[in-house]
Amino acid sequence: MKVADVAWGSQKFFDKNALQTPFQAAPELCVEIVSPSDSKGEIKEKISLYLEKGAKEVWICDEKGQVKFYGPEGEKANSELFANAPNRFE
Repeated sequence: MKVADVAWGSQKFFDKNALQTPFQAAPELCVEIVSPSDSKGEIKEKISLYLEKGAKEVWICDEKGQVKFYGPEGEKANSELFANAPNRFE
C-alpha cells in the first residue's frame, strides 16, 4: 500500500469510499513530491500503482518545482482534471 503525498477526490469518490480504511481505490488525483531518496524506478512504480488503483491523473513534482502530468495513456502536456494547473510551481 502506497499513500500519495497529496490527493484530491471528488464528492462521488468520498461517497463511495469514505468508510473504507484504508481506501481500496485511489482518489482521482494523486500527487507525489520527489525527494532526493526517490529513484526513478520508485516514481514510475508509484505512478503505475496509483493509476492501476483508479487515479485519473498523477502529478509528479520535482525539487525544482517542475510538474509532470500522467494518465493511463502516459505522460501528458497538461492536466485534464484541472485545466489551469501550472507546469511549474515557484
